[in-house]
Amino acid sequence: MGSSSNKTKTIVWFRRDLRIEDNPALAAAAREGSVFPVFIWCPKEEGQFYPGRVSRWWLKQSLAHLNQSLKSLGAELAFIKSQSTLDALLDCINATQATKVVFNHLYDPVSLVRDHNIKEKLVELGISVQSYNGDLLFEPWEVYDESGNAFTTFEAYWEKCLQMPLEPVSILPPWKLLPAATGAMAKCSINELGLEDESEKPSNALLGRAWSPGWSNADKALTEFIEEHLLDYSNNRLSVGGNNTSLLSPYLHFGELSVRKVFQYARMKQILWTNEGNSGGEQSVTSFIRAIGLREYSRYLCFNFPFTHERPLLNNLKYFPWQPNPAHFKAWRQGRTGYPLVDAGMRELWATGWVHNRIRVIVSCFAVKVLLIPWRWGMKYFWDTLLDADLECDILGWQYISGSVPDGHELERLDCPEVQGSKFDPEGEYVRHWLPELARLSTEWIHHPWDAPESVLKASGVELGLNYPKPIIDIDVAREHLTKAIMKMWELEAASRAAGSNGAANEEVVDNSDRVESMAIPKVVLKGRPPPSCYTNSSNDQRVPSFHIVKNNMANRKRSKSIQEEMPSAANSQNLLKAGILRADEDLCSTAESSAAKKQTTISRNSFYVPDSFSMSTGNTSQCETSDLKRPGQELEQEDMEQPNSSKDGFGNTDFLMHHTTADARVQTQHIFSERGGC
Repeated sequence: MGSSSNKTKTIVWFRRDLRIEDNPALAAAAREGSVFPVFIWCPKEEGQFYPGRVSRWWLKQSLAHLNQSLKSLGAELAFIKSQSTLDALLDCINATQATKVVFNHLYDPVSLVRDHNIKEKLVELGISVQSYNGDLLFEPWEVYDESGNAFTTFEAYWEKCLQMPLEPVSILPPWKLLPAATGAMAKCSINELGLEDESEKPSNALLGRAWSPGWSNADKALTEFIEEHLLDYSNNRLSVGGNNTSLLSPYLHFGELSVRKVFQYARMKQILWTNEGNSGGEQSVTSFIRAIGLREYSRYLCFNFPFTHERPLLNNLKYFPWQPNPAHFKAWRQGRTGYPLVDAGMRELWATGWVHNRIRVIVSCFAVKVLLIPWRWGMKYFWDTLLDADLECDILGWQYISGSVPDGHELERLDCPEVQGSKFDPEGEYVRHWLPELARLSTEWIHHPWDAPESVLKASGVELGLNYPKPIIDIDVAREHLTKAIMKMWELEAASRAAGSNGAANEEVVDNSDRVESMAIPKVVLKGRPPPSCYTNSSNDQRVPSFHIVKNNMANRKRSKSIQEEMPSAANSQNLLKAGILRADEDLCSTAESSAAKKQTTISRNSFYVPDSFSMSTGNTSQCETSDLKRPGQELEQEDMEQPNSSKDGFGNTDFLMHHTTADARVQTQHIFSERGGC
């Protein structure tokens, strides 16, 4: 903590870093002088990724917990509800006469856009702005291949990460905070933020019986997992019943738990068990650390390819003929598909906001491979319903499941829910718990009741088509549909190529995965361009990709049409990132460069229909505008995919759900996202 003679007044802007311990921004502010901690809630900027009920419940509880901790240190957390985050920060600056604003990095496209614009405005006003890494082991721009390009497969990325030096870092919480004096400003209570409606409180009360949000509770959960459950992690997580994963993903998403601390605790156990010759424990730690790697990779992917919430990373997948059937989507959401394991998982999700990672994989595969529902629909639904909804993890998981990333599921692979049920719920206990109408059915038929003799169904009280639905589609028929869809995709891509896309070669790059060397993805250059002279290249500064916009000249019009059709609405702040899909070459730049090179770009409007009335009783559709920054969230497990030729799973791994936290902030369109650190 700085001495009282230090005149620096610093605003600490809390977002998804709701902890005292190992919080770089808070620690830096405490060392320099007086501190004004603030949390700003701006529903308008959340847009289509406004958090769901259970996610908002967790956020409210976590903020209350953080506020008590800050109070005990001497500086109460200020809550502000505003129509503009920038305006709220300016009010804080005026009320406190602060000269500096600090915060910890976020990596989703919307946050990058918002933070960059806020930083530019504050710097123009003479306010110092500094940001820190409080969420990752490695910054996205620090990890690149031998050519200096961003990795596009998890295995190559994580192998490189494990080879990089990682010094143990643990930032101790401040012993005391010197509060900054404030004048008149529009603060509110935590209840006035509106994170919880009166109608939601009865349902939310049940959440409190199962979960304990808050950073100190997160620390207890970590200790319990490491000491009591990590040893059997690899074996226990194969069962979909019970709490057999780490259950740390909500704490990590809201920043109540430092990923560095999680990694270091796990590594210490790994070293101990390795020295003891405990191969089982060593394997469990390896699996768990891999889960951490997938969470890291989700940020890495979204940072370097900020359109991935909206478009597949593999170019050919944009031609896949999805079947946006609202009736099928409704049946999937409600757990009325006629496939017991899928239905049990979806009903648990609706009731609790939580499902096992393997179940997330199973229900997601069913949606995109059996029903051919657009993966963005499922991604958005997970965002609305998951307790630990995480935008970046959600994107990675759904892209993986839909075969939209180089090392994802084989597109033609379709797993049978009946077989998966026998494998992961062999006694049918999970299905019986969540599908009471099947509770009396014997284990022999529990995962395929449609094959059971009529006498067995009658004795069990099961009436197919009445109290439990018949299968929504036969699996063999679904396989035929999937095969035809894949063939159609290749036909459409071939037709597009034949139509002529002059200069397309400049936008394509051979992926570093041998399996998909023909599938083009954008190239992101992370190394090779020196920072500008005005830029202070410190570990505290964040960099962001800058995208070169292709001018709409005659040479480019032929190929730009299909790209423009996928562009999001210019009304969304995410539009900034959209330019990234137009050019293969990308680099990193500073705020100074961004300010000097600020340009306007015209982005064609595009929207897609997502049935967003997700109540269990409706299936209405409404039009949702999208932008290349949209990302939803959830977590799927790494080995949950059980690929024959791959050990990779889909949704960000066994322990980390994918979540989305996008903001629909209205910002002027620019072609550069600059780093958030202070110059």
